[in-house]
Amino acid sequence: MLSVEENEALCRVGPGTLMGELLRRYWYPVSQAARHAQAGSVPERVRLLGEDLVLFRSSVGELGLLDEHCPHRGASLSLARNEDCGLRCLYHGWLVAPGGSVLDTPNEPEGSRLRERVRQVAYQVVEAGGLVWAYLGPDPAPPLPAFDWVGAPRENVAIMAVKVGCNWVQVLEGLIDSSHSSFLHADQIRHATGTERSGGDFEHGTVHRPSNDRRPRIEVEDTPYGFRYAAIRRPLLDADKKKYVRTTLFVAPVYCLIPGMAGWTVNQFPVPTDDVSSTFYNVQYKHDGPVDEGQLRAQVGAMWERDILPGLQSRRGPANGWLQDRAAMADGSWSGIKGLMNEDIACQESMGPIYDRSREHLGTADRAVIHMRRLMLLTARQVAEGGSPIGCGGHFRYADLLAEDGLVEVERPWQDVSALR
Repeated sequence: MLSVEENEALCRVGPGTLMGELLRRYWYPVSQAARHAQAGSVPERVRLLGEDLVLFRSSVGELGLLDEHCPHRGASLSLARNEDCGLRCLYHGWLVAPGGSVLDTPNEPEGSRLRERVRQVAYQVVEAGGLVWAYLGPDPAPPLPAFDWVGAPRENVAIMAVKVGCNWVQVLEGLIDSSHSSFLHADQIRHATGTERSGGDFEHGTVHRPSNDRRPRIEVEDTPYGFRYAAIRRPLLDADKKKYVRTTLFVAPVYCLIPGMAGWTVNQFPVPTDDVSSTFYNVQYKHDGPVDEGQLRAQVGAMWERDILPGLQSRRGPANGWLQDRAAMADGSWSGIKGLMNEDIACQESMGPIYDRSREHLGTADRAVIHMRRLMLLTARQVAEGGSPIGCGGHFRYADLLAEDGLVEVERPWQDVSALR
């Protein structure tokens, strides 16, 4: 477990906090690129790492990400007119460029040089992989996390996002916790012989695995990007000869790769909105062709669009008990909640905005979670002392990272699962 002080240090993301300063050394998606495909796009309010920002594409096509509040008197630039190469505040007409310079102060006397002394906070922003990415840290910015799907044809990639009412750590811990899948996701995961790795039933939206072992052995290996770990289980067949290995990659600071069905990449991650909320991204990349709705349902279950309302709000939440169906539970459902991601988010939000981890009682199944916490706190302290953030040294290619699963002979190391591809 963590002390109260360690828990606070881990979860708080605002400017000047220990973790906030580390998290600002990385890139994060902040919007769908399609929202700003045209010059002169409607300004979009964005909240990232506890900061209120406004995202837009100027009238000449330049992307900008600015502090939301006008440098004159603080009116929101989300209300601004997008014109004359920048955002013109409705209140007094001040014009701010995407780079933060003030271009015009029309309520000041002729010849005023006030605008030359004022600069708006502006952050780096780029478009890639169908998303707009932002960097809030000091120069130089690290490489963009160009995972394999970032450069893939857009029709081969499905990106879903939803707001979650809890801190980013609770969401991240769910992504790197393999043992919960045998319980929370029991309705969707089927145990099947005759397969050596994850498979799927596109018609019924189920996932097939060659093991029903609910007590995985967790082994962790540090890497230049963070770490990867193996959840090792006894298979349904030939348990004396083989072991079923599932690897998960934690790519600092928030990105996770988990094994998908054959021919798919699954990348999931929480973007920290502020201390008590986050935005969960689920990226599904089909390597050999366009994604269709039936395939996506098989991958993500009931969260396919119908559970996500405008503004990325989920229709499930504490106020309606996450729409848990107790009658379905009496009829055989484990959770009474439809959809893998809905199940995860319900449990994570049910812990509260920031769970007090000093109350936990951790076991061996929590080794990857423990490792992530220690790694992030250690890295944050090193950065505070002038060190480099993990994963920013350029010693790996994001596009080469792959989470794998499969059956391996008992005597072979779990890392040999990579040789099965």
